[in-house]
Amino acid sequence: MGTNSKFNLGINLTGDNDLDRHNIFNYIIENFTKDKTEAEILVLAATFLGKDTKTIFNEIRVNPEVLVPVCLYLMSEEKIALSRRNEIGNALLNYTDAHARKIDDKATRKPLYNFTLEYEKALYTKMANSNVEDILVTFPFYRIYYTQGLIYEAMADYTKAFVMYSKAHQWNPFNPKPILKILEGLKYDGRAQDLLRLSMWYLQITYSAPNISAALRYAGYALYLDGKFAEAYAFYYQAIVYQDGETPARFNEEITSVLTALKKDAPYELSRAQIKKLFAYSKFKPYPSEIAFDTIRPLIINHYTKGNYVDAIRYATQYVIFRPNDDKIMRILKASKLNLD
Repeated sequence: MGTNSKFNLGINLTGDNDLDRHNIFNYIIENFTKDKTEAEILVLAATFLGKDTKTIFNEIRVNPEVLVPVCLYLMSEEKIALSRRNEIGNALLNYTDAHARKIDDKATRKPLYNFTLEYEKALYTKMANSNVEDILVTFPFYRIYYTQGLIYEAMADYTKAFVMYSKAHQWNPFNPKPILKILEGLKYDGRAQDLLRLSMWYLQITYSAPNISAALRYAGYALYLDGKFAEAYAFYYQAIVYQDGETPARFNEEITSVLTALKKDAPYELSRAQIKKLFAYSKFKPYPSEIAFDTIRPLIINHYTKGNYVDAIRYATQYVIFRPNDDKIMRILKASKLNLD
């Protein structure tokens, strides 16, 4: 057949099904990243997999090094029919669950985690005071469960989606994506205590202003559900302080409900001293965590020292919002921007 003119992506399609399958799958592995894919190739690749979940599972089991990453890309491609993505996802899910049991049986230290980002690994080391490599697995458990959760959510199977997001969170408790999905589910179900616990965990591990604001909002809603209206208002008030851009949907409605419960006609100011007094005897406080900023500070310095100015700026831009008096990081941020100009 020669080079396929429709796709024209440098893949030699020969008409031999096995060889074409080999060429396409290898092209995906060698050329794609999670941020750069070619939809036409993925749509074509989906036709080279088995026709049902059982067949695809057996294909994955025989050649996981190739088919695990390929299936992950296919699951995320919206131009592939949702039913087909679900079929592929369920096959990969069956393989992943079995693989998780094998890894767990062999583990000398537990629990195991699938951290994917530099910050997540650094935060674990900071919080656990131990080597992250001892508990780190590279198999993409987190991405598989989270992506299948997105598929179930698109199919309106919210119960299964919640289970997938929860599994993704278990494998990577520091990533905000499954946390936000779980928080929304807990909020919808009115599970105040669970919502508050996870919100406060989120507040402890995040360093960006938008994520801090989101954590405060969910915690505020949990306190509202629990009838702690003054505390709920304080969390919403702090969420506004850290909010970057437009307020999210239903925010005004939620804070109005809190004000109504407090018999207040309009929002009111809270000083830091008032907030401190209100939460003097509570373990839940509406402030960002110091440990998150203690974690990213050495990352900023390290990236700057190595000339990775984009990464230094990414961390430092958030850091200086909360620690504006850190002269060293302020200088690094300014110098990094100048070096990129």
